[in-house]
Amino acid sequence: MRVARLFGIDIYIDLSWFIIFVLVAWMLSSDVGPLRSVGLSGGDRVALGILTAILFFASVLAHELAHSIVARMRGLPVSRITLFIFGGISQIGADFESAGGEGWIAFVGPLTSAVLSVLFYLGALALGSHSAVGLASGYLAWANGALAIFNLVPAYPLDGGKVLHSLIWRATGDRLRATRIAVAIGQTIAFAMVAFGILTSFTVNFFSGLWTALIGWFLFQAGRMESYQSQLGVALRGHTAGDVATAAPTPFSPQDSARVATEALLRSGQRAAAVVGDGRLAGIVTLSDLARSHASSADTPVSALMTPVDKIKSISAASDPMQALALLAQSGYHQLPIIDDGGAVVGFITREGLLQRLALAH
Repeated sequence: MRVARLFGIDIYIDLSWFIIFVLVAWMLSSDVGPLRSVGLSGGDRVALGILTAILFFASVLAHELAHSIVARMRGLPVSRITLFIFGGISQIGADFESAGGEGWIAFVGPLTSAVLSVLFYLGALALGSHSAVGLASGYLAWANGALAIFNLVPAYPLDGGKVLHSLIWRATGDRLRATRIAVAIGQTIAFAMVAFGILTSFTVNFFSGLWTALIGWFLFQAGRMESYQSQLGVALRGHTAGDVATAAPTPFSPQDSARVATEALLRSGQRAAAVVGDGRLAGIVTLSDLARSHASSADTPVSALMTPVDKIKSISAASDPMQALALLAQSGYHQLPIIDDGGAVVGFITREGLLQRLALAH
């Protein structure tokens, strides 16, 4: 869900973020939370807990904005920032050109959190630890400090893992080797967190241990995805979107039936095709669109099933393939059309095609 746009960057909130926001606000304002000792009424404590939670997640957003702004200063496109249950992520739409660039972009996030921690700590000192606002400021100092320290853990893809990756890359001159080493270290740490979390769940505190185990599992899976994306970036370097696209099948007319379109796509082995009327692109129809029509009528025209041209996410043939990968991830689609200057669909970027490119590079 898009909620704002800052410095030209779209800010999105994943549905999972609301879960953690409610938990943090409840924890802060509960009878056992850090605001319990300031003598506020129940309603005032809830209001302060919600405000403190908002400021904490604003701090997380500042952490991600720091990554994004430095990336843009180095010429890398940033399409969005998404806040979710485990924090935030900046969607950088191109590959790092150097180890130094990756390292600085990664390090500036924890640095921002550390600066915020100091500022909130000074605010807590000025306001006094016995005042409600001073206590909230002290909690925010602690939370930002913990965020900075945790992100510096050398577990890829945490910021510390990316800094480690950049250092190994710079030392060896081999990016893929650096990725393998950083991912191996990160997954070792992730497994240790899972094991420690499970042990803690049975011996100390169930929910605290469960949360630690979940974070460890998330880091393990995220490390695998980062490794795949890094290897894919190396495989695609020097290529354009047009180079790695699959050729577009014969377009359909708006009057073609779902039955005819389905049979044609199955014969071609492709998932999608253009719909062209009067020599102009009208939309894109996919096998998923066509499958829905067969529940009602296989004679439904494709014009009633297609995604209209004004709602199509597309890319030019000269674009960076990693930009196409980012668009695929954002949209959830399986294919992305390449549209030329004349408005014709000349090919499709697909996830399968990118995987084949990666396989050919090994």
